[in-house]
Amino acid sequence: MGRSSRQQAEENRERIVKVASGLFAANGVGAVGIADVMKAAGMTQGGFYKHFESKDALAAEACSFAFAGAARMWRQVAETAQHAGRDAAGAIVTYYLDPKPPEMTCPMVTYAPDAASAPGEHPLNAAYSAGVRDLFDTFCELSGPGSSDASRDHARMQFAAMVGSNMLTRPSRGAGWLTRFRQSIKTNLNPGGQVKADRNTARTVDRARQKPERRS
Repeated sequence: MGRSSRQQAEENRERIVKVASGLFAANGVGAVGIADVMKAAGMTQGGFYKHFESKDALAAEACSFAFAGAARMWRQVAETAQHAGRDAAGAIVTYYLDPKPPEMTCPMVTYAPDAASAPGEHPLNAAYSAGVRDLFDTFCELSGPGSSDASRDHARMQFAAMVGSNMLTRPSRGAGWLTRFRQSIKTNLNPGGQVKADRNTARTVDRARQKPERRS
């Protein structure tokens, strides 16, 4: 039995959102047009408005999609770590800071510039705020920091540190002094990787001492 037109429409909408999410992550929301999304999805540009009122509406939905995907990945990482007897929070930090393909850029990095410049009632602003809150709650749940104010404050520090270091180092194009931010965060927020991180940091410092440091 063939698929109904309603089912096909739902599948097309889901495909558009998924494709847009990857393109936005790789290139930035502002650099991707409706034509780019529909071409990558294998559909005509005219069909876009059968599913979305505007690019802003698509961006908000793609943002929510990306945050939901990030939360799922964090849960998988934490579950794998726990089964191996490793610290879940440290595993999430390591996973988060490890290099990834452009289309897997963190949604907090991808959508922050556009959400920050959008009006308070803008759908992207609402999607971004909800996504960050949900991802932070997921991090707290998986890392088990406890419910006390001090525990939540510590979780906020961990969360902000890893996201901040990611934002700082993404445009660095491998500049050593900036990439050390990532290593420092891994060292201090991942107890299970302390020894390995210390060794890597020591080698980085040794190499840096052998030649002048370039700053941008």
